[in-house]
Amino acid sequence: MSDRAQAENLLHLVGLLSDLDTGQLNEIGRQCVWQRYQKGVEVISESEGSTDIFFIVEGSVVAKSYSEDGKEVTYTELSRGDVFGEFSAIDQKPRSAAIETLEESLVGQMTSEKFRQLVMTMPGIGLRLAELLVRKNRFLTHRIFEFSTLAVRQRVCAELLRRAVETGEAEPPVVLSPAPTHYQLATMLGTHREAVSRELSALSALGIVEVGRRKITVIDIPRLRQITKVSV
Repeated sequence: MSDRAQAENLLHLVGLLSDLDTGQLNEIGRQCVWQRYQKGVEVISESEGSTDIFFIVEGSVVAKSYSEDGKEVTYTELSRGDVFGEFSAIDQKPRSAAIETLEESLVGQMTSEKFRQLVMTMPGIGLRLAELLVRKNRFLTHRIFEFSTLAVRQRVCAELLRRAVETGEAEPPVVLSPAPTHYQLATMLGTHREAVSRELSALSALGIVEVGRRKITVIDIPRLRQITKVSV
């Protein structure tokens, strides 16, 4: 099966398009340019002038920025069923972040003109888009609060707790695999790799987590919540 055929069969997984029928999804699939990216490839650059929207049907990506002195800041990770590029597709302004693949990914690219036409002609997509933007706003607001009020250990615990909840596992131990590297966690949490390593070692010594190679096992979720002291 070609990448295009495979991708079109997976479009129903994209949350923004989940209310559409097969015929509508097929039409959207035909309007996209489909491309498979290898791990570590930059799909879009920060501040570039493109305005297309992208649908992820396989793999995962990360949204990040770099300061003038090279400090890396990670905003969020996106995986199958997510979209990116919708900000520029809506307001026609330059990209607010760079997007890089975390693993091999299959992505559909649609022009902003075609996407805006979809939003205007299919109210369900417009509602889903509004829900997506509100969800992202709430997430970033919550992260700003954490950066402003929590110590590094609390921020590490909050991130581990958030990832454990997202797995859908009802009871610990919850295995996060592949887990982000200590450096990746540092770029997400506004700190440095050594601080993350120190805090993970401390949590491991307390029996709250076990840290392995690209794997973190969350053993004691109640104690993570107790340390974090915020709702996740």
